[in-house]
Amino acid sequence: MEIKTVAFIGVGSMGAPMARRVREAGFGLIVCDRNPDVLASFEAQGAHVTMSARDCGAADVIIVLVGNDAQINDVTIGAEGLVHGIAEGHTPVVCVMSTTLPGTLQGVAPRLNAAGARLVDAPISGGIVKAEDGTLTIMLGGDASDIDAVTPVMNAMGQNLFRCGELGSAEVVKVVNNMLCIAIMFLTAEAIDLAESHGVKFEQIAPIVNVSTGRNFLTADAAEGRRQYGAWARSDEAFGALLKVVGKDLHLAKDMAASGKLDLGLLDEVSRYIDAHGGSAMDRWMRHGGIR
Repeated sequence: MEIKTVAFIGVGSMGAPMARRVREAGFGLIVCDRNPDVLASFEAQGAHVTMSARDCGAADVIIVLVGNDAQINDVTIGAEGLVHGIAEGHTPVVCVMSTTLPGTLQGVAPRLNAAGARLVDAPISGGIVKAEDGTLTIMLGGDASDIDAVTPVMNAMGQNLFRCGELGSAEVVKVVNNMLCIAIMFLTAEAIDLAESHGVKFEQIAPIVNVSTGRNFLTADAAEGRRQYGAWARSDEAFGALLKVVGKDLHLAKDMAASGKLDLGLLDEVSRYIDAHGGSAMDRWMRHGGIR
């Protein structure tokens, strides 16, 4: 499969730097978003822009990076969905890079397949910093030949690519990863506060924690950890968007637990905390990122 054009449906805080990476790799770029300012920015960079997902159906690879399951359904098989823009004989690969439920993918797959499209789930991990650096971790689920076909595009955005199995398997891995990650993000920030309130800086504790049992992705490099907190809390809008996403991801994990008839009490408590008190963390994260 020769890839000439890649379309991005959704270019928010993660999608925008990922789309820039794809364009820098030499692929033609179509950008679909509802924000006219974002579209104007990409148009100035030479991308074709649109507010209709239907216009993305002509691309060879179509990346879907929207906020929730309803939006995934809307931009793929809805009234103005990309499925209506796929010409007869055209066989694009649709990569859902949003975090969603496996059942959502199974729901849209038949309509996409009937139109000639192939579907891959390709959720991401690494946050804004790694999206900007092109070093994301990308989990891939679907037919091996379809994953082979989109690998050049994935390599433009990610450094660690993992094949997880059949369609939907990558989303299972991503939801489990996010369940752990979100708890770490909030608890590590509180741990930094506790240490620094007693005169021990994060830069002092991180190397010790990183070779001890408290090791996590934020302690691997204190400067990088502060950069992550700074990126997450760089503005009210950015933090609000992040909080919305992490809350949604925890609810996806709870939905998966319920469908498997699992009682995951700690997950329930973390989810309740984020829903009720997550917003209070912004000032703390801004301090740890050097913004205040």
